[in-house]
Amino acid sequence: MENDEPDDRADDPAGASADAARVDARPAAQPAPQRDKERTRAAILDAAASMIVEHGSGVSLADIARRAGVSKGALTHHFPHRLELEKALVRRSNEQFWADVHALVDLSENRPGKLLRAYVRALTAPDSRAAEIFSPSSLLTVLGDRPGMEELVDEDAARWREALSVDGFDPAQALVVRLASEGLAMNMGTPYATEQERELAHARLLELAEPR
Repeated sequence: MENDEPDDRADDPAGASADAARVDARPAAQPAPQRDKERTRAAILDAAASMIVEHGSGVSLADIARRAGVSKGALTHHFPHRLELEKALVRRSNEQFWADVHALVDLSENRPGKLLRAYVRALTAPDSRAAEIFSPSSLLTVLGDRPGMEELVDEDAARWREALSVDGFDPAQALVVRLASEGLAMNMGTPYATEQERELAHARLLELAEPR
């Protein structure tokens, strides 16, 4: 039997407010599955990065999955082939270095060479995280020359050349400063570059990165 009585809630603001309160009181939505996938992917990359640095590129996928706290099946779901995992590691390393250098660009320097000087600071400052990309055990060093990496490495090199070419600095001078900074980064922490020598080279490279 139909109920012909009017719905008082339509004219009752208090009733509407109560309904809204009940809606607001519902449990918060759980994290989206996409977020869980991103966290799992990040955990796999973190585990792979640390294990390759510690044990070399021959570390097994099963060991990487164990370090990440996931099954090997979960790892291969995100990275069906080992090369895809290695490419993702190198790409992430390149992006982190790009971000580290650009974070050190001093926009108050109203003269050419801002990016070049940031490059020097990133690679030659004490306790530089960015310098690790050129260390003998870095992911780029260990994985960068493996078959299948050529295109990825070439793209990153081209991006840096393009960015530095519009920095307003003499191209030959910029090339010398860039390569010298990378060479110093490779030797930091070894007997071939003491802390005093690092300080001397750091200061001189910054001088060389100033326009004449």
